[in-house]
Formats: sequence, structure tokens, C-alpha cells
Amino acid sequence: MFVALILCLVGIAVAQRPVPCTTPPQWEGRIFDVNEKEKFALEGRLSYDATYHRERLVDEVEEGTMDDFYDTIALFDSKVEFVYNFKARNCTRREITRPWRDFGIRPTDRSYGEAYIGSSVFPDTGVLVT
Repeated sequence: MFVALILCLVGIAVAQRPVPCTTPPQWEGRIFDVNEKEKFALEGRLSYDATYHRERLVDEVEEGTMDDFYDTIALFDSKVEFVYNFKARNCTRREITRPWRDFGIRPTDRSYGEAYIGSSVFPDTGVLVT
């Protein structure tokens, strides 16, 4: 009886078809970019909307001793982008020349396993990437 139960569970597990992962159509993330050599730093928050092809980036840019604060809204369906400079208090409208970039997982993508990126010398200093 126990063997039949185990074989049944193994059969059910093997018979399942793998389903690809999906990414959410809307999400937010933080952006950090630092270049010590050129004394450049960018810190911001990205809001992403794949449903309506929109992006919003609120960021702080430091170049040397100068710093600026921007709010950028990109509307890819309308091919227009609005950049508001908080320091200068002006808004600029410009045409978007770059194509829309979908951050989602394509249906043809395959998994190549898992790996850790980072140091294994100290605990919790690596990132598990699948």
C-alpha cells in the first residue's frame, strides 16, 4: 500500500507540465549607479508599467560638487517624455527615440539553474540568481 502511494505521488509529480514564470506588469524598484573615478552618483526610484508602456524615474544626480533632482515620465505609446528639474523648477517635453523595453520573461526563455553572485566568505553577502 505504501509503495503504491509513493508511486502514485511520483507519477503525479512527473506528469506535471512546467509553467514558465511571469513577471508582474507593474512594479517599482530602486536604482543606484556610482562611479567614484568620475565622481558621479545616481540614486532613484523607477516605476514601471508594462500594460500602458510607461516609466517614471525620480532621481538624484550628483556630479562632483553639483547635484540635481529630476522627475522623468516616459509615455512610450505617445512617444513623449516629460523631464521636471526640481532645482531649476522647469519642465521639458521631448520626443522618445529609444524603443520600449519589456522587462518581462519571454515565453521562449529557459532556466539554466541557480547560482550565487557575490562573496561566500561571509554569510548573507551573496544573491541567489535563478
